Amino acid sequence: MPSRRRILTALSSGAAAALAGCQFDTDAAPPPTVDGDDGRTVEDYEAKHVRNTDGAVLYTRRDTIPTETDDAERALRGSDHLVTRASFEEATFGSVPEARELRSFVGETDFETHAVYLFTTAVDACHEIRITSMQQDRDGDPHGHFCQARRPADVACSTDDTDSVGIAIRFPFTGEQTSGHGTGMSSHCRGPDEPVPFTADVVARNGSDGS
Repeated sequence: MPSRRRILTALSSGAAAALAGCQFDTDAAPPPTVDGDDGRTVEDYEAKHVRNTDGAVLYTRRDTIPTETDDAERALRGSDHLVTRASFEEATFGSVPEARELRSFVGETDFETHAVYLFTTAVDACHEIRITSMQQDRDGDPHGHFCQARRPADVACSTDDTDSVGIAIRFPFTGEQTSGHGTGMSSHCRGPDEPVPFTADVVARNGSDGS
């Protein structure tokens, strides 16, 4: 079994799928954002992002939150869950504030008309997870597409530290008739990085501070 450091390094570099053997496509390019025969892009959704800087497990489909090191690592490798009225009762949320925020968001859902796509993973402290697009295929199954982006340069962080991230997305359909769902993760986000903040004191050539 890979070591904890190797697992966390793989998670932060976007290589978790290869290491863990799970379904996530870490190098997939963001999908087209136009409707077509294969499905449609869902734009009218609500989302809740949370981040725990201690790397705590935020939720699980088991009866209790994993506490053993190996089980916690497996839970943080990346998992998705389509929450309907029935499956909400099967989900267990952690006791940390971020987990309670997720549970509150999910619990406020009107499951008569909506479902929630719940995704959690680990990420190094200098990166964040962004939603690229949410789609529904022609069978009605939802698919979430995400990417990793570097956090703003003024955020104090270390790539040796690992945070846990949870994203809950409320869809405008119930999900009761879906046969599955999927997740794609790109190791980078399209577009330029956040600009680096720059401040400096202006010193004139004569050595004065210009005042």
